[in-house]
Amino acid sequence: MGIFRFGNAEYSTHFFVGTIFMFLSTLCCISAFASPYWTKRYLDTPKDFQNIGLWELCLYKYRHYKDDLQIPYTGCFWFWTNEMYRFRDWIIPPWFKWVQAFATLGFIFTIATISSLAVAVFSAFRWQWRYQLVWSILSFVIFACELISLCIYGVYSQDRLWMPRPEFNYLSYSYWIEAAALIFALGACTLFAADIQFLREPYDDYIDDKHYHDALPYSPSNGSHLQLTQGRNRFSQYEV
Repeated sequence: MGIFRFGNAEYSTHFFVGTIFMFLSTLCCISAFASPYWTKRYLDTPKDFQNIGLWELCLYKYRHYKDDLQIPYTGCFWFWTNEMYRFRDWIIPPWFKWVQAFATLGFIFTIATISSLAVAVFSAFRWQWRYQLVWSILSFVIFACELISLCIYGVYSQDRLWMPRPEFNYLSYSYWIEAAALIFALGACTLFAADIQFLREPYDDYIDDKHYHDALPYSPSNGSHLQLTQGRNRFSQYEV
């Protein structure tokens, strides 16, 4: 991979593809974060429980055994509505709170990363390897947070003390969209890391060459700085 032109601007291919991956990861992360379909009930099975997400639960004439009033619940309910206070501890056990926490951290880091990338697309920041390092680290943190949330949810979602009759339930599309988000984030992390090496290579070569000629007191310059700033048709380190 190298450099290509898009309109009047030049981009590193690693950076451009990594940004696209991060954009796709953001779309997937927002969809999984907001949609209530992490777990869903199979068709042709009892419909008292229908589906659940990170923040919302959908029921149909459901009566919970811990509810003294035995009121049937029908519809989709946000976890912190007044209707849910009687068995909120059942809906949000400790392990589910960890899923929410790591998914929220992944969401926050995703928004921060894609926002900074949107600025970099129209500025010279994209040519500085230090910013690439920050984006690579943020992308890996996003990957780690989303992976932890998926693993915890995948293991404990079949707990019989949580959802009734878990054999009738399955991990639905919101869960797998979150899995796609972490895959895209890992791909972006890899591409940004590769771009660090791509951007540092000419500077490292220049420094090595400078050290070599500094060891020869009367050697003339061989134009390596010109090669650094123009050979790859990029901004110099001082211009960016």
